[in-house]
Amino acid sequence: MAQRGRKSAAQIAVAAQVGPITHENRLIPSAHLSDAEQVVWARLVNDHPASAFTETHRDMLELYCQHIIQAQVLTDEIQAFDRAWLADDDGLKRYDRMLTMREREVRSASSLATRLRITRQATTDPKTVGRANSSVGRSRKPWEMTIDG
Repeated sequence: MAQRGRKSAAQIAVAAQVGPITHENRLIPSAHLSDAEQVVWARLVNDHPASAFTETHRDMLELYCQHIIQAQVLTDEIQAFDRAWLADDDGLKRYDRMLTMREREVRSASSLATRLRITRQATTDPKTVGRANSSVGRSRKPWEMTIDG
């Protein structure tokens, strides 16, 4: 059982010298992921606490990384698409097909992100979000503001 009351100066000094003992055992990416997918993996896993993802999350994390990279590849293809090709029906169909494929990849990634609880709404406290947003633009109450500003 922990000691009650304030900590002594000696306890604080010892704790400061030793520092927190942490064992970070982050989930490493699978070997079959591409380099780009491993970059997405590392960015995601390193952005969360070491214990946030376990071996049970591996499959969904892999799929998430793959969907993100596929969406980026399709975005690059869409941006490289020549507008002159849109005059032709085949070009228009190809462009529409690429947009549909990208949308499908983004939806899949978004669904996996929600299930992995890595979206912004899953990582913020709903009670404090409204309070934080309401005070961002207003430093003074409306009746305290002057006409000049």
